[in-house]
Amino acid sequence: MRNLSLILWVLLLMDGVFGVDKVKQVSVSVMKGDSVTLHTDVTELQSDKIEWMSEDNVIIAQIANNKISIDDVSEGRLELDHQTGSLTIRNITENRIYNLDIGGRIQISKRFNVTVHDEMKTVSVKKEDSIILRTGVIDIREYYQILWKFEDERMAEITKGTNKFSLYNSANGRFSGRLHPDHQTGSLTISDSQTTDSGDYHLNMISSSHTIQRTISVTVKGLSSAVIAVIALCVALVVVVAVAVGVAICHMQHVKRSRGVV
Repeated sequence: MRNLSLILWVLLLMDGVFGVDKVKQVSVSVMKGDSVTLHTDVTELQSDKIEWMSEDNVIIAQIANNKISIDDVSEGRLELDHQTGSLTIRNITENRIYNLDIGGRIQISKRFNVTVHDEMKTVSVKKEDSIILRTGVIDIREYYQILWKFEDERMAEITKGTNKFSLYNSANGRFSGRLHPDHQTGSLTISDSQTTDSGDYHLNMISSSHTIQRTISVTVKGLSSAVIAVIALCVALVVVVAVAVGVAICHMQHVKRSRGVV
């Protein structure tokens, strides 16, 4: 019994000294070209040093002695929040692992496994067809806020606290009665599209561990699928009539020749 107590005491000591099991694992799924912010879980830094590192523990961004330094290799795609230490990666293009280490009074270690999916960020539809704006997630339960905007106008929002989608009409009633949210995935469908719906749509998804920002460019072409179908039908009818007339004329000429009429 004494030996068992000693072993437990040693394990607890190792956990406190060496930080065993204190590295929090976070999985983040994004689309290629998204901007993602990785949260530190603190509202205000109370530490002398914070380090963001790559998978091989090379420092890519840090705050030390109240000064921010960022790896030049990032080509301006990295940004650190001076107050919280959260890291934003813009135009993300590849799977990466980001390690966070905060020292000082707050001891935090986190490992973010960011997976990037290669999906289109442009949508092209014909007038009166539906526009589908996708979040790229199967279930939105981990996100406590999802916001869709068209240019600078709010379109739809869901807040986890109320578990309710709020739909917004623009000043000119642009989307009135045409917005249809998916309450499981957070995706948004715009029915009966118009050419004025062309433009940039912005998605903002916030969870406790990260924030995703996405822009989807939409183009609505002038003719609807129904109009194109009618035009195609009319063209087909004209062709059929022309062929029928041609066949009739040929038949009449053949009859005249057979009767000796020139």
